[in-house]
Amino acid sequence: MQPRAELTLCLEIEREILSQPAFAGGTLTFSRKVSARHSHLLEYEFGSSEVRKSIIIKRQFAGPWAERATLSEYSNLKRLKEILEPPLAQTIPEPLLAIPKSGLLVTSKVDGDPLTNVLKKYANRLAGPFRTSRLRGPAQRVGDWLRNFQSATRAEPVAFSIEAFLADLEFRLAKLQQKGFTAAVTRDILQSASQGSAGFDGKFVPAAAKHGDFIPQNILVERAGVGVVDFEGFTEREPVYEDLGMFLGYLLVLGARVPYSPRALNAARDGFLAGYVGDYTIDQALLSAFTLKGAVRILSDGVSFSKHWSRVGNIWMLSTRLKQLVGSSSV
Repeated sequence: MQPRAELTLCLEIEREILSQPAFAGGTLTFSRKVSARHSHLLEYEFGSSEVRKSIIIKRQFAGPWAERATLSEYSNLKRLKEILEPPLAQTIPEPLLAIPKSGLLVTSKVDGDPLTNVLKKYANRLAGPFRTSRLRGPAQRVGDWLRNFQSATRAEPVAFSIEAFLADLEFRLAKLQQKGFTAAVTRDILQSASQGSAGFDGKFVPAAAKHGDFIPQNILVERAGVGVVDFEGFTEREPVYEDLGMFLGYLLVLGARVPYSPRALNAARDGFLAGYVGDYTIDQALLSAFTLKGAVRILSDGVSFSKHWSRVGNIWMLSTRLKQLVGSSSV
């Protein structure tokens, strides 16, 4: 049973949605709610005399960014539906309605189980060492999806800017100090990254559309394929390593959590890269640099260390892994 305050909020949202022409005369039946970092996701069954379908209502948390974020994601999905061919376009949500002032975005439901659930089930320390094949397969399909997405949205190469790269890294490393990383460690990582990536400056890097938050929470897997949601951070021309680094950075950070098996996560990483590579050639030094960027972003944006984290031990482990990435990104 939903708490009274939550029930009242849902009723208000339902009334607002059903007052819109596209949904007028229909009914909404609540299924479930999922809380994300900046929003609630409400799943409903919409029914009318003409159609019955599952929809997702994304409600941004109140704030100055809510209206812009809602409109941005709606526009991004509309744009993607224009440029993607039907097979790939069917793997992302259909934008149905946006009410920016209320922070509401309505889309079709994309089927599949979040990859986070698959990782929890098969990458834990008990099952992980014996279930690597259960991870490699789904991860390979994810890599294949990203390769197809980037092939469909290929753009002119972009020049690597060391200034922009280091500015972003410095900003996020400063936030890590609030979570227990020492100033000496973050300074060392930044200095090493500066030295290691100097050779990239001005180098042209393959470019394509960027999802913007390509992590397991936003990836839905089925036996037949993969679906992807949350295109709020979508842009049309960025280095292909941005989404690659984000996904691999997530796995790196996850490996420092107590319940997860390093062997299982390595299987997921290998499967993902096997699915992605195909005929592509990956620059390993660039891949390491963008994995460092992704891992630092995930750590800086995430909550403070709590359950399943050993504050001192994990900070040491993560610091070590970040430094290793810096070393492997040198050219």
